[in-house]
Amino acid sequence: MSKLFDVKYMDLDLETTEKFETIKHLSNLISERLIDLDKYVEDVKARESMSTTGIGDGVAIPHAKSTWVKEPTVVVGKSSKGIDWKSLDDEPVNIVFLIAVPEGEGNEHLKILQTLAVSLMDDEFKEKIQNATDKKRIEELLIKKTNS
Repeated sequence: MSKLFDVKYMDLDLETTEKFETIKHLSNLISERLIDLDKYVEDVKARESMSTTGIGDGVAIPHAKSTWVKEPTVVVGKSSKGIDWKSLDDEPVNIVFLIAVPEGEGNEHLKILQTLAVSLMDDEFKEKIQNATDKKRIEELLIKKTNS
């Protein structure tokens, strides 16, 4: 199985300012792990239309379990400008974790989502992610946290 987190699936200098533009951009980073990029993006948009994935405190975790995904992947994006996400706290988002999971993976996306959400409640961990400027450091933090 390939890695869930990988430095090549990170953009630490997002220029996007709107959530669907951001979802499309981050999805492009994992196009090699998708069967159909546009259809995967539509699945993420459909999930987003149910309720916002902007969980507050500058974090969004958009996700989709989709037939258009080849293997589970988490894409990390960071924005210094902030992204209008219509978050639960109405504040802009600075960190995005896009979760892509194949349809046949059972509840894998929920496990990943829960692990990330719980991890991000740890202020020290969240601060380390927010302050990290090196992709390798973020990858190490995420791997360590999700394997503990």
